[in-house]
Formats: sequence, C-alpha cells, structure tokens
Amino acid sequence: MMNYISESAEKAKKNTREKYIYGDKLVYIKDQLPFGFDLDYVLETVENLIPRNFFENIDTIYVGKFKGLEDGDLPFNAKYKDNALYVTNEQDSENDMMDDIVHEVAHAVEERFEDQIYSDFTIENEYKGKKRTLYHLLDQEGYEPSPEHFDNVEYDKHFDRYLYKVVEYPTLSTLATGLFYSPYAITSLREYFANGFENYFLRDKHYLKKISPALYNNITDLL
Repeated sequence: MMNYISESAEKAKKNTREKYIYGDKLVYIKDQLPFGFDLDYVLETVENLIPRNFFENIDTIYVGKFKGLEDGDLPFNAKYKDNALYVTNEQDSENDMMDDIVHEVAHAVEERFEDQIYSDFTIENEYKGKKRTLYHLLDQEGYEPSPEHFDNVEYDKHFDRYLYKVVEYPTLSTLATGLFYSPYAITSLREYFANGFENYFLRDKHYLKKISPALYNNITDLL
C-alpha cells in the first residue's frame, strides 16, 4: 500500500510538471510558476491564436530558471534554441508569458522560412529606413547616436545597452511612436520581425499594418 501511495504521489508530481500544447508538443515545468498562475489558459490561448504550422520547428517548451536568461544587465525572458523554447517561470501575468512564447515562436518561424521572409529585402529596407529616421531624432535630442550602430541590421549588445540604459525605453516609446511598435523592435532586423509577429497575433494588427506595411504583408503571406 505504501509503495502504491508513493508511486501515485510521484506520478501526480510528474503530471503537474508536464503539459502539452497542440496535443503533442511537450511543455515541461522545471521550476514552479507564481501561485495561482494559469498555465492552461496561456497554452490554450496560444493554440487558438497561432497556427500549429508555426510550431513545426519546436519540440519542447521548458519553463523555469535557465542560465543566460535572467543573468546579466540585459536579461531575457525567453529564448529559442535547438528546436526548444526556454521561458522564465518568473512571470508577472499570463499575458506576459504569452508575449514571451509568441515572440520566440517568431524566431522559430524565421529559422524555417528565412528565405521567404528576407530574400526580397522589403522588410530590411523598411527597418533601415525607420532606423535612419530614429537616428536623426536621437541626434536632435542630444543622445549622440553612433552611425555604425544605426547602419547595422544584426543584434549588437552595445547598441541594445545604449537604447536600454542611455536613451531608456520610456523616451524611445515617445520618439519611436509611428516608427516601431515597441522599443525592442529597434535592436535588430530579426527582433523587428519577431516583435511585429508578436503584435500581429496578440495585439493590434491594423496598427502594425499602418506603421510597418512590409512587415505586416510578409507575416500575412506566411499564413
């Protein structure tokens, strides 16, 4: 009897750690989520909003504390790597976790459809034009932007730090209104795509179409 109780308890504990999205994609809870957090709601909402096809390159979602997420002065809430999503368990709300998951799904979609997304340079040209405009706005405000950073489309930690710590996101949110959906979209071409993808499915796709028509059309063509 004691063995049965012990095995049942262990099985129940395992079941609380393992969930599935789209029926066959494992979601493994490595570390406990905040009390009362409704992970089932998060997964069901993502299932309803994101086509299953976009999860083709994702085998598992891991939830917990992971080295490289919370560490450092520019922490990340989630990461896509080697066909898996790693998402922090330190979430303020269910909506915050949905943001994290969908943003990283965008990077998996990028990996799968890279040629289709970037080969005609329409998104890259749109992104570069917005960065040039922002460069002049920051220069007029006295923030001494580096032309090298604003000519680069790849992620650069120094540029990210400049935006986050020198200019600061509240200021960027004001200056970049009508250019970028949110400040993090400024950091690189890939983050521009991922941020647009996130907002296409979770927020106001009509506003995205208005300010970033090339990005909007490209995401729509993937459906």
